[in-house]
Amino acid sequence: MTDGLLTWAARLGPGEVVAGALAVNLGLLVLALAAGGLLVRRYGERRVTPPPPPPDRRELLLSATAVLLNSAVGVAGWALWKAGWIRLTADTGLRAVAELLVFTLVMDGLMYGGHWAAHRRRLYRLAHEMHHRYPDPRPATLFVLHPLEVAGFGGAWLAVLGLHEISAAALAGYVGVNLVFGLLGHLGVEPFPARVRRWAVFRWIALPMFHAGHHADPAVNLGFYTTVWDRLFGTVDPAYDTLRAAERPVLAGGRPVA
Repeated sequence: MTDGLLTWAARLGPGEVVAGALAVNLGLLVLALAAGGLLVRRYGERRVTPPPPPPDRRELLLSATAVLLNSAVGVAGWALWKAGWIRLTADTGLRAVAELLVFTLVMDGLMYGGHWAAHRRRLYRLAHEMHHRYPDPRPATLFVLHPLEVAGFGGAWLAVLGLHEISAAALAGYVGVNLVFGLLGHLGVEPFPARVRRWAVFRWIALPMFHAGHHADPAVNLGFYTTVWDRLFGTVDPAYDTLRAAERPVLAGGRPVA
């Protein structure tokens, strides 16, 4: 099946690829907003950041820009694949799962480094400050990024793809992983109950409250998918493990949670 999809993708024209990329990225935005809205309503009693104010015009504009730029990255990836700079295979099964795991961990390290750099004073003022103007996240905040950050993430993604071949299934899986972690980290609520948050695996896999903690205190929790790099470089919130085990976690930052 994957082989057939790759053959089909290779036959597409540029116009079809542009339309398809726009449709996919718009669909991801709608899915994130719909799923996020359901989770916020379902777990509203577990809010870990104060409720955000109504969205403003800038949020809507930045979200639309992110969709357009992500679509452009997708088109660029297709062009690089057609030119042979990116190599995709039709592998599935355990091999694809292993490739997904490795690719996610590599991107996790790169994104941590990029996020750390984005918090240096000049870069922060240039771009990343835009995201932190919304300290009380909502699902749409995932897409509220400065265009330079969207382009930077897309460029890093394409660069890693150019270094080693990967299965199309693993690549599609990573798109899903990135959306899920990004969405959960911007809910403003913690959907997992305390008994689950206490599992040993969640010492290393980032919970929704991990990135929410970064919005509450931008000096900590710079990672995205795991807590590995924050623990290694000392940027994890010192109270994080205590908070994730609490029945009702209250994040750093000193602001009351409704």
